[in-house]
Amino acid sequence: MPELPPGQRKIPDFIVYRILGQPEIDINQWRLEITGKVENRLSFTYKELLNMRQVEYVSDFHCVTGWSVEKVRWSGVSTRELIELSKPLKGVKWGYIYSADGYTTIVPYEDLISEQSIIALKMNDQPLEPEHGYPARLFIPHLYGWKSAKWIVKIELTDTYKDGYWEALGYHQRGNVWKDERFKKI
Repeated sequence: MPELPPGQRKIPDFIVYRILGQPEIDINQWRLEITGKVENRLSFTYKELLNMRQVEYVSDFHCVTGWSVEKVRWSGVSTRELIELSKPLKGVKWGYIYSADGYTTIVPYEDLISEQSIIALKMNDQPLEPEHGYPARLFIPHLYGWKSAKWIVKIELTDTYKDGYWEALGYHQRGNVWKDERFKKI
């Protein structure tokens, strides 16, 4: 596999986007919910997520605007393990992701439960900074960064596609970095 996906260039640090503003998070009130086509609706506190089995790996982060930050250390909870606890119903095809700032995105189910998909709680061995999504963000390394929503509050499993924020503006339904899936085909 090439060092960087097509159309990407390395930069030393993240460019921080807050397209809908940066939400104030009260960690005592914050929850991550898993809802939709599931047998068990779930809700987790930050502390509960921290007390679960943590996974850690190093991966690059790729923004659809063409920049990549190399070798970021991510740690958090396996998205697959969390979703399995909800007992998804037959026919789930998508995960619709909601953030505390009102941002949404949609992720194909197979990507959402891929082996390296995590609910990231730490970046480079430190709790996420607020501008990077504290208390939790989704991270899926083979998808562009707009799919790795910050400040997530809910994952809704569904059998129906609906556009999220950037998808409604023409961004690709999946967003695979190695396939250069930046925009929907017209």
